[in-house]
Amino acid sequence: MCADLPGRGGPAATELRVGGSVDVRMALDPYVSTLVLSVDALSRRRGVPEEWRHRITGSLSPRDVLALRPLAARDGSVVPGSVAPLNPRTETPVGDQIERLRAIPGERLLHDLEAAYPAGDLPAHWRPVADRPRDWLHRYAATMGRVWDAVEPLWTKARPLLDRELERIGVASVRGALGTVLAGLHPGGAFEDGVLRIPDPQPARFDLGGRPLVLVPMLSAADALICDFDDPDAAWIAYPLAAAHRLAGEPADPGSLEAMLGPVRAALLRAVERPLTMGELARLARLSPSAVTHHCERLAASGLVRRERRGRETRVRRTERGHAVVALFPAGRASR
Repeated sequence: MCADLPGRGGPAATELRVGGSVDVRMALDPYVSTLVLSVDALSRRRGVPEEWRHRITGSLSPRDVLALRPLAARDGSVVPGSVAPLNPRTETPVGDQIERLRAIPGERLLHDLEAAYPAGDLPAHWRPVADRPRDWLHRYAATMGRVWDAVEPLWTKARPLLDRELERIGVASVRGALGTVLAGLHPGGAFEDGVLRIPDPQPARFDLGGRPLVLVPMLSAADALICDFDDPDAAWIAYPLAAAHRLAGEPADPGSLEAMLGPVRAALLRAVERPLTMGELARLARLSPSAVTHHCERLAASGLVRRERRGRETRVRRTERGHAVVALFPAGRASR
């Protein structure tokens, strides 16, 4: 995995031989943005809008900061393969990505760290993780859940720009201008003679070899980049959404429940006007059970819903506070 994380830079470049014809696909993956923004907000090495930085850092406890430190080290870091985002072409919900982190065996993380630092000289910021890998994985998963709570309203606000980016890439594909798109993914990148070059202090060479190339626009600083060219099914590159900074400083519309909670949690809170099982909510919201569990945990932590275990089923019901909040925002009122 190539990841242009804080502190890592230099003239070296990783090369991806694309060839004359390439199957380019698009994906919207909010977890990738969540990861990159969390690292950039903590390291303060990129031009992330201050509004975004304050939103994210304000959601973190000292324990959360410690969990993110290994990835946000000022002298550079890596993303171990086991905790890297899943290939975005699978469109895995954020809640599922977070649950996957909790399920990773500690031994697998240790193996990835040994592979990343084969000389055996583990950097100081990774040594506490190597001592207690399972504890760190659980703390890191919980931290990413809190960061997503902070990022989700930004992601919702950015959807029109993200949709426009999908259209832009589609038009470029039809007009045979994908080379220009690939050359512009990163300020230090280039695309010549069918080869994409991306700045990377640990350069390598890859061949696309007929695999799809998945492009993933993300909310990030203009020089951020994260990619994976090893996946046998599809190579992918997450790159900065150029217009995202226009969103900074625009006030959220306080007149909708969606603006306050985010669209998913607003829909779940409205749905439990009467008690519903977790399975019923998953089907209604078209989400995985783990994603519904994650969102309901956050609603419960805010005192808006209560979960009740009855036999093998868990039912979710609104609290009095939840009823009062929904009453403040009639369903017909939407954010601008």
